[in-house]
Amino acid sequence: MKLIERPNYLQKLIDLKGTPDIKVITGVRRSGKSKLLEEYTEWIKKMIQRQISFLLI
Repeated sequence: MKLIERPNYLQKLIDLKGTPDIKVITGVRRSGKSKLLEEYTEWIKKMIQRQISFLLI
């Protein structure tokens, strides 16, 4: 299955990085919530250039 990139949603997450708010990603089943978080974690890994462990629930 082809991954649909969603740069607008990813950019919104990136813009909220560092704010004290809790970020909640909601949506219908199979809408790409987990893939968006995977993209975000990959972006963070690229930005800090080291391995980080994330807990995705």
